Amino acid sequence: MLSLCSFVTGECKDPVKYKETFDTWKECAIVALDTSIQYLELMNTDTVNELQLSTQYTCRQDKTI
Repeated sequence: MLSLCSFVTGECKDPVKYKETFDTWKECAIVALDTSIQYLELMNTDTVNELQLSTQYTCRQDKTI
């Protein structure tokens, strides 16, 4: 799950849940970081700076085999 958050207001948007699953924590973290970069690059620079926007993500294991 990945959320866009403001460090000024302390609020986060509803998280985006990935449809895909990952075999490792590393795979999940890399996709989350890449997605974070894409979100921030598409956003208006002034908005990102004014609200001090960033992302937070969580990787978790659903099941054990």
